Amino acid sequence: MGQIPLYQNIVNDLKAKIETGKLKSGDQLPTEADLSKKYNVSRITSKRALSELENSNLIYRVQGKGSFVNPSYVSTRSSSKEHKDILLILPFTHNPGLGDYEKGINEYLANTDYTLNIQSNTIVEERKLLKSALHSTNSGVIFYPVSSICDLGILYQYYLSNFPLVTIDKCIEGIPFLSVTSDNNDGGYLACKHLIENNHKKIAFFSSLKVENSSSIRGRYFGYLKALHDNNLIDYSVNDLNDQYLTHDNNNGKEYYIKFIQSVIEEGITGIVTENDLTAIEIIQISKELGLSVPDDLSIVGFDNINLASFIEPKLTTMSQDFCQMGYLAAQSLIRLIESPQEHLRDNIVVSVQLIERQTVKKL
Repeated sequence: MGQIPLYQNIVNDLKAKIETGKLKSGDQLPTEADLSKKYNVSRITSKRALSELENSNLIYRVQGKGSFVNPSYVSTRSSSKEHKDILLILPFTHNPGLGDYEKGINEYLANTDYTLNIQSNTIVEERKLLKSALHSTNSGVIFYPVSSICDLGILYQYYLSNFPLVTIDKCIEGIPFLSVTSDNNDGGYLACKHLIENNHKKIAFFSSLKVENSSSIRGRYFGYLKALHDNNLIDYSVNDLNDQYLTHDNNNGKEYYIKFIQSVIEEGITGIVTENDLTAIEIIQISKELGLSVPDDLSIVGFDNINLASFIEPKLTTMSQDFCQMGYLAAQSLIRLIESPQEHLRDNIVVSVQLIERQTVKKL
């Protein structure tokens, strides 16, 4: 991945200030010398940045007087958009339950003049969508990352450009975007504690992704570990099992799940905390195929409380995330970033989770 040119950093920064209204129609821009000093670049670089802005019709230049925000650009941009657009980027459209993010966002936007657009992506398409959105006319972006460590280069350009962006579900490693997440640590803790309170002594944590790659899964895993520690269960052999089976290559599919479940039974493990409901449901279904009973042979706690969790047999005990509330708070935060960029909001928002007791945990 190539490094962003120095002049482009200046272009992105000034463009963002013009588009957010921090630099208004007719305002004078800093001189080439001032830009060179502020961004620690050469005069040639700052001159190139101003030329790029002029070529894009964002500014006009007056010999001997300086550079100014182009009124025609501002008026054209505002009149061409009867409604202000917010873009929601969500992964995996087949994932049930995520639609409630959209519901919460629209509930907040209903009393504004902003309109929601939605694009779905996979990890392959994510960078392409992000690059396109950065140069679009969207007022801001609500972004559900596939991973906490992917596409850091393009996301850092958002940060350098002061482009309004709020993440949901996960934080981005090393970039201080405002985020709205569930209380994953508490969720992992409560899920594991529920199993402990039902007299389970050997409890495994199951994830389809590496915990270091996802801030949400990492939080759930740490909460699980803390519950074990608080109840003096940290030294059980479940830790060796986690080292070996915590993550897997998704391409292994069903074969991996079979090996995992067989190893759990061999180790005498009776309880499993999963990363989410979909993996919990997969374990339940394959356990049945292996002739095992949930919860008689294995007790399982999921995470998300998707619609399917209450329809499978047995009905899944899980941690409920308030997707609607998260969407609402993400929209509220994004509009504040757009309309009051000087506030520099950077305090992450954490939404409480709730244990939903159903049928997949047995009291031993």
